[in-house]
Amino acid sequence: MIRTILLLSFVLFFQGCDSRKDDLQSPVNLNHALNLTDSLTVDGESLSFIYIYADAPSYAPVIAPGEGITCVDDVGRFLEVLETEIIRHNRNDLLPIAAGMTLFLLYMGRDDGLWFNFMLKDGSINTKYRTSTAEFQWWAIRGLRGLTAAYNIFRDRPKYADLHERVKKQIQTMDPHLKDILSLYPETEDTPLGARPLWLIKKAPDMNAELLTVLVRLTETGDFNYHEAVKKIAEGLMGYQYLNPESELHGMYFCWESTWHNWGNTQAAALMAAYRLTENPACLESVRLWADHFVPFVLTNNFPWEITVHPDSTYTLTPYPQIAYGINSMYQGIKALADVTGDPKDIKRSEEIFAWFTGKNTAAIPMYDPGTGRCYDGIDDAGSVNYNSGAESTIECLLAMQRADSQ
Repeated sequence: MIRTILLLSFVLFFQGCDSRKDDLQSPVNLNHALNLTDSLTVDGESLSFIYIYADAPSYAPVIAPGEGITCVDDVGRFLEVLETEIIRHNRNDLLPIAAGMTLFLLYMGRDDGLWFNFMLKDGSINTKYRTSTAEFQWWAIRGLRGLTAAYNIFRDRPKYADLHERVKKQIQTMDPHLKDILSLYPETEDTPLGARPLWLIKKAPDMNAELLTVLVRLTETGDFNYHEAVKKIAEGLMGYQYLNPESELHGMYFCWESTWHNWGNTQAAALMAAYRLTENPACLESVRLWADHFVPFVLTNNFPWEITVHPDSTYTLTPYPQIAYGINSMYQGIKALADVTGDPKDIKRSEEIFAWFTGKNTAAIPMYDPGTGRCYDGIDDAGSVNYNSGAESTIECLLAMQRADSQ
C-alpha cells in the first residue's frame, strides 16, 4: 500500500478567481477543510478523505486514538459541501477530491448495505470500534448522504460514468433494510409520553430524519422512487413530536426516547424536504408548530445542549456545550421553513440562529473565521470557547453558510 499525499496546489479558491462572475462566487472559504484532506492508495484506488480532528493552535490533523484517521460520518457530509461548490459555483477543480471521497465511501460500504465508519492510518477498516461495526445506522446514512451528493455531482459527466454507476448500485443496497423496518408500519408502542411509531430504524427519530432527506433527494433525481418510504418516515418523525400545549416545550421533536438534543435535531429540515416532495400539509403544519413554540424557547435559553422530559411533564435541561452541528441542525429547518413561507418571523428566527456563527452567542465570539475557513469546535460554557477546528464543526458550519446563500 502506497500512501499518497493529496496535492492541493492546483486548487483555485473563489476569492482570487477573476474568471468567475459575481453571482457564482461561493460564500465559503474551503482552505481549512481542504488542508484537512489527504489520500491513501488502497487496492489500486486513490481514496480521498478528511481528517477527523484538528487542534489549535497549529490546526494540523490529529489522529483519533481508537477510532482512526477519518470516518464515513465526516466524508459523507463533506461531499455535500463539495456538491454545492461544484454544481452551484462551478468548482470543477474539486472534482478529483469528490471522486476520491466517493471511492472512499464505496470502500467503506458493503454489498449487503451495511457500513463501517472509521479507516485506520494504514488504510485498513476499523471493524472493532463501537461506532464502526458493520451496521445500518448513523454512519450508513451519512455514507448515503455522501453517495447522494456524488450521484448528483457525477450524473452528467461521461468521464465519471463508471463511478456514477457504482454509486447507484451501492445506494440500492439500502433497499432491503428500508423494506424490513417499514414492514412494521403502522405499529406503535406505548411510552410514558404517549404512543410512538415502531417503523423507524433503531427507533431513533434523529437518525431517520437524515435518512428521510436522503430519500427525498434521491427521488428528486427522477432515477429512484422512494415516495412511499418518504411518506411513512415523515409520519414517523411527526409521531415523535411533543404535543403538550401546557408546556413551553410544545412542538419539540424528540431525538431519542424522551430526550431532545441539540446535535442532529434535523427533523424540521427533513420534514420540510418531505413537504417539498409530497406537498403534504401535515409536514408543514408540524414544522410550523415547532417554529412557533419550541424555537423561541431554544433562542431564549441560548441553545441548550439537551432536554429530557419526564413522565410528569417536567423536564431537565443541560445548557452546554454548544456546537456547530447542533446550531446548523436547527438552522437548516428554520431556513427551509422561512424560504417556503416568507413569513417575517421565520426569517427573523433563522437569522437569529445563524448569528451564532458570527458572534451573537453566549461567548460573544465569532465561531467562523472567513479568513481561514475554520469553525471552532464549540462553546463549553458562557465564556469558554473550544478553539479546535475538526472536520465535523467545519463541515456543519460550511453547510450553514451555503444554506444561507441559497436563496
